[in-house]
Amino acid sequence: MAKKGKIKVSKVKRNNQTTNRMKKQGMMKLQRHRAKLQKQNQPPPKPEIEYSSESEESADEWGDMLDDEEKTYIMKRLAKNPRFLADVPEKEDENKSNRKRRKIDKEKVPKKRPQVGSDSGAESESASESDFEEKYEQEMAERPAKRMRALLPIKTKQGLMERTEEYADTESEREDDPEPQKEVQTKEEESQGSDSDSGMEGTGEEDTGTPEGGVVSTVELMAARRDRLNHEKLRIGALCSSLLEEPEKKLKNLYPILYLMEERLKDETLNLHSVRKIATLSAYEVFKDILPEYQIRHQDYSNIKLKKDTLSLYKYEKELLEFYKRYLQRLEKACTVLRPKKGDTRKPDPAAVSLALVSLRCLCGLLVARPQFNYATNIAQTTVPFLDCGNADAADIATECAQTVFQEDTKGEITLTIVRLINQLVKRRGERLKPTALRCLLSLKIRDVDLDAEADVKHKKKMEEKHKKRIVNLSKKEKKRAKKLKEVERELLETEAQESEVSRRKQLTEVTKTVFHIYFRLLKTAPRSKLLCAALDGLAKFTHVINLEYYSDLVAILARLTQDELIGSRERLLCVRCVLAILAGSGDAINVDPGRFHTALYAAMLTVHAGKTHDDAKIVLESVAQICARARRVSADELAAFAKRLATLALQLQHNGALACLTLLHQLAQQSKAVESLFEPDPESGAGHFDPTLESPAHCYARTAVLTELCALHHHYHPAVRQAVTKSDSKLSAVHIFEQYDGSQMAFKPSIPPPKPTNKAKVPPTHVWAQHDFKQLCEDVENKVNLSEVDFALPKKKR
Repeated sequence: MAKKGKIKVSKVKRNNQTTNRMKKQGMMKLQRHRAKLQKQNQPPPKPEIEYSSESEESADEWGDMLDDEEKTYIMKRLAKNPRFLADVPEKEDENKSNRKRRKIDKEKVPKKRPQVGSDSGAESESASESDFEEKYEQEMAERPAKRMRALLPIKTKQGLMERTEEYADTESEREDDPEPQKEVQTKEEESQGSDSDSGMEGTGEEDTGTPEGGVVSTVELMAARRDRLNHEKLRIGALCSSLLEEPEKKLKNLYPILYLMEERLKDETLNLHSVRKIATLSAYEVFKDILPEYQIRHQDYSNIKLKKDTLSLYKYEKELLEFYKRYLQRLEKACTVLRPKKGDTRKPDPAAVSLALVSLRCLCGLLVARPQFNYATNIAQTTVPFLDCGNADAADIATECAQTVFQEDTKGEITLTIVRLINQLVKRRGERLKPTALRCLLSLKIRDVDLDAEADVKHKKKMEEKHKKRIVNLSKKEKKRAKKLKEVERELLETEAQESEVSRRKQLTEVTKTVFHIYFRLLKTAPRSKLLCAALDGLAKFTHVINLEYYSDLVAILARLTQDELIGSRERLLCVRCVLAILAGSGDAINVDPGRFHTALYAAMLTVHAGKTHDDAKIVLESVAQICARARRVSADELAAFAKRLATLALQLQHNGALACLTLLHQLAQQSKAVESLFEPDPESGAGHFDPTLESPAHCYARTAVLTELCALHHHYHPAVRQAVTKSDSKLSAVHIFEQYDGSQMAFKPSIPPPKPTNKAKVPPTHVWAQHDFKQLCEDVENKVNLSEVDFALPKKKR
């Protein structure tokens, strides 16, 4: 048998059934009850005021009871407001009384009962009422008038209709308007006067903060400052410690800490610079601990329902970013003292400068600690201009920060950002830029970047792709499949948290291009400025990264600079070092004659000595080391000339320079037999006579020279130099030896040992005659005198 289906019921019938059931249960009120409820809830209508003849007749009776002053007052009020007495009821309900009036009656002092037959009670009541009315009128007069603001008109059938709107005063308008401040001052003066009249003045024991006459001594000011500083220290310490215990719950502790960083407090008093420094450093340490190392990316989750934990984490990260933003804004505002605007010749306050240095140090510390976090780019935009700051301390802080970021950055994003900002700074400042601003670029880790190899790889890939397209025509399904595989591989790299080497190399390539863009611009636009040294230092360090197609143009520019007479000796040495570094790296790829650069170096070596030019000795050593690296391509005469010049240079340098020169000399002796023959010269070998005054090292007959300077170095004051004259077993390079044995920091290496104690017996001093004739004369006189006849009796002592 077939099953019987359920009977279908319409929606109307279903609704009727539910309403009937709810009515029976009393859960639903009928429509007829609604009218009764509305009538019950309506407030009682106010009785209309009717002016009868009785009130007119009774007016005469009331007029007789009023004084002349009261009559004039009522008439004035009626002239202003005709309905002044309309709301006054004929019979006042005695049971109803105002709560405020009750409080006033309780606070009133009980007065003495007036004697019978006197009018003192009535007079006091009338006086109090008149005082109350006068006070009310005064308050109404002092109340500020409503301010109306004009709005846009509306076009109607009758025409344009003007509109106005009431608005409240903003804070800026209140500050600009001096009238309300005067009113507040008058009110305060009145209140002070009333307090003094009422006998509410403070006693001498209570008002100990300000002495009589308002004079505060220096000792009291220092004590108050010390107490406040200790109080704020304890407060900030407690807030920071509780915040670090539970950052998710106590994040609002940053409100008072950021408030203490402000210049002025809420009462418009100046905040102490010491308190601002403590708050700045405390917030820096807190943010350094609680900030995550990843970047927070928030989306709009207003229309999405989240879990409780996810929502709490979302709110915490949002609040953290807001507090961090406010903190960075305050730091940036404090740092503006170090970079005044153009035309501002005012001398900054030393306390403000000290606070600005602390703020800049905090900004740089946050950039170093969290280079991948939010607002890292904004911090870099704030700190990079301080590389060219007039304050030496601020410039050193910014330079050290950039160097640390370049060395510790693994992704390369923040490094690229800072390098681009430096490029913009060079464009904007031009020749006015200080050379120290480019010193941080030498710390870049771009030694493993090869632009030529990357260009070859790109070219090969393009050729292979073209070849594949010609041979294999992929179908649409295969293309989609390859696309999906690439997306999956990218997601796998992200889940494994591995740095993509390809993306990192791309960042480094962009960094390298930007750096060389800076250096080449300086070579073209400012060849005679102070920035030339910084550009040449960078080019000498990163020559291995330059494309081969730029080598010939770069060498031509540097050769022209070496012949320029307006360039100093240091700049000329840097040009030579840069060219020799290029030739040592990829010299086979260029057809350049290095003879003119060897001549320039050989002539400039004699200008370096232990005085002002001692720092240039490092450049000379690096240049000669580049020649040693390609000794097989250099003639024997030139190598012998440089060896002889190194021995001469060792005599006029300090001990660290002498050690480095001897190290290079032994290295050249191992690489060339012509240099080795200088240690043991053969008078029959070679022809000619060595001429040290010639500028050309190839034509000075250096192979006939003798290293006589080594005899003088045998008696050098430094033991390491005396030992290095005969042999040099050091595995360090000449530049490292020059830096390690540097005595500019007042440290002698190796340290001088203390003198050894001697256990020899003391020898009595012996008399030595300086003149033999004088000795003979003394002996003759002694022989002639008869010592036995001389009385050597001593005088007796007196008792």
